Amino acid sequence: MMMNLLFAARFFRAQLFLYFVLSNLLGSFTFMTLFSSFCCVAFLWAGAFLQSLSAQSHASLDESLPTYRESIKYYQPMSLQGLEPRLTWILENYYQAAFGGKKNWRKIQSLRFEGVLRMPTGTLSFVAFKKKPDYCKIVLFAGNGARIVMAFDGTDAWQLDTMEASEPIPMPPIEALNFIRDAPAAGHLLYPNLPGKQIELLGQRTVNGNACLDLRVTLADGQQVTYAIDNKEFIERQQRVVNMVSGDLEVTTHEQVKKVAGVTVALHSKMTVDGELLHEVHMQRVEANLGLMSWMFTRPSGAYVTGKLPDGVDEQSLRLSMEESSYLEPEWGMPAISFGDSTALGVFGATRFPDLNEAAKRSILENIGEF
Repeated sequence: MMMNLLFAARFFRAQLFLYFVLSNLLGSFTFMTLFSSFCCVAFLWAGAFLQSLSAQSHASLDESLPTYRESIKYYQPMSLQGLEPRLTWILENYYQAAFGGKKNWRKIQSLRFEGVLRMPTGTLSFVAFKKKPDYCKIVLFAGNGARIVMAFDGTDAWQLDTMEASEPIPMPPIEALNFIRDAPAAGHLLYPNLPGKQIELLGQRTVNGNACLDLRVTLADGQQVTYAIDNKEFIERQQRVVNMVSGDLEVTTHEQVKKVAGVTVALHSKMTVDGELLHEVHMQRVEANLGLMSWMFTRPSGAYVTGKLPDGVDEQSLRLSMEESSYLEPEWGMPAISFGDSTALGVFGATRFPDLNEAAKRSILENIGEF
């Protein structure tokens, strides 16, 4: 699965520009499609701010359209009924290669990612969470206890920059277009029969020496995402999408991929605009089915306090939820997969969740306010 981390990279890149202009520090973050989720909070001062206002006048959230979870309610994610034969054959192979097929994908409920975002100007650590159908949360660590949080709980897209405020705020609508588009757990080649969605086979081209088939997805709101699918291995090699804030065509190429719990995850991805490298993402740890709960993605009320549980959630109910979730069930809980030296994360040191034991659960309880 090509993770929706691109948005995070865009947003964080912009946030960091402003922050490091002020403080002479620097960092950045990016994922796969999750990376698409970090664009546009800070602007290149007045010029970029005006550019964003101009873009916002041409694009906004269409509240008349159903939400993603409303639209998929009566559909199966891998149903190919009614599609033309060539597209059916491609998607059948893609679903098997990317998700391990229907049976395996039903087992996957959530994914947790740790990694680093590298830019010419610096490197930052991140942790990200994805939960079916479209829960998404990204936490970027900027050093000295500062962090940037972006999240979507299915209805509310929100963000928090602890360098500027203590309380989370709604994500500006133009930024939310990017983040919400990239929030679904597995991209937009699933649910091909959704009303208003169109998937087209554009032709063939080569990506990093791999012959690929270009599939362009047009969503109900008009946004488009083009996936380059390897025509032998049927995994995603590249993704192209227009940033709704800047208007740039962003190209994310996956340099290295690996199976985690039967799902294909990009370990190393690069984003370019007009051939210029903007950032690259290195995943260092990926875990499946950690028992994530929907309230973990909800915007907290009041000031951000590390370790504080949301209103209406106490430690006893949290522990019960964990014990009853896929976090500990052997048929659902998946082993963590680490890549390379996890100590390179810097801000984390070693991973916060070394295994599925009491120490791991205590760590979640102690740090739940961070995520």
